[in-house]
Amino acid sequence: MKKNNGLLFCLPAIILLGMFFIYPLFNVIIMSFQNWVVLGNNTFIGFNNYINTFQDKEFWQVLGNTLIYCLIVTPMIFIPALFFAVLLKKTNKLNALLRTGIFIPYAISLVASSYIWTWILNDTYGILNFILNQFGLINEGINWLGTTWSARFMISLSVAWKTMGFSMIIILAGLSSISSSIYEATSIDGSSKIRTFFSITLPLVKPTLMLALVLSIAGSFKGYDQFVIMTGGGPMRTTEPIIMYISKVAFDYYEMGRSAAVSVVFLIILLSISYYQIKLGEYDA
Repeated sequence: MKKNNGLLFCLPAIILLGMFFIYPLFNVIIMSFQNWVVLGNNTFIGFNNYINTFQDKEFWQVLGNTLIYCLIVTPMIFIPALFFAVLLKKTNKLNALLRTGIFIPYAISLVASSYIWTWILNDTYGILNFILNQFGLINEGINWLGTTWSARFMISLSVAWKTMGFSMIIILAGLSSISSSIYEATSIDGSSKIRTFFSITLPLVKPTLMLALVLSIAGSFKGYDQFVIMTGGGPMRTTEPIIMYISKVAFDYYEMGRSAAVSVVFLIILLSISYYQIKLGEYDA
């Protein structure tokens, strides 16, 4: 009986995983090969949904939008998170207070934070334009979400503000696992702080950094709420991510089968990126 205790403890998680991930994933894969209709009989159409997806220029546009967003937002999350994790590594009351302040935005829902930033960036009554105007930097309100690159940058900034604290906590956990005796030995050897950081800290915390990076990139690829609330995919659909496209194909075009096919393609892309990240980081998950 004792040999099965581990399996019994894992059984609730296995059941939930099967119900809410494996079974729906299996159904989505089957659906992607069908002309799936809400009412009536579904018909098998082979790879037609995938062929139609790859021939759709809209698919490539939203995939490009998602990649651009990922390339912008990931450094905006990861670099400050690493900086603050190293800066606030020591345990004291001030650092604990600063850590809490940086982490608090993560506790806010993405919908709420998106509305907050929409108000901040509003070209008529937004606080950002008000502050810039008070300092004489601008004469009239700037429509921050009205142009392609400005909208991309501001959406990325809002997400980085919200999620940076989470990545910081993950990196802090990795830094705390490094023994202080290692740093004592390097200081005795006369190693500078910069040399110690690049030669000791980074290699030892590399698995944790890769975990934070994988989660950050995967999260950026799944962006949806912030785009819907802040820009609605505009201007001219240049901020429309792939998740919004999947939703539109399913519920606006009523092409459930093709929506499932796009979801499967998206899953393969995410798995491939995560796999190569892990291989690049030489971290065995």
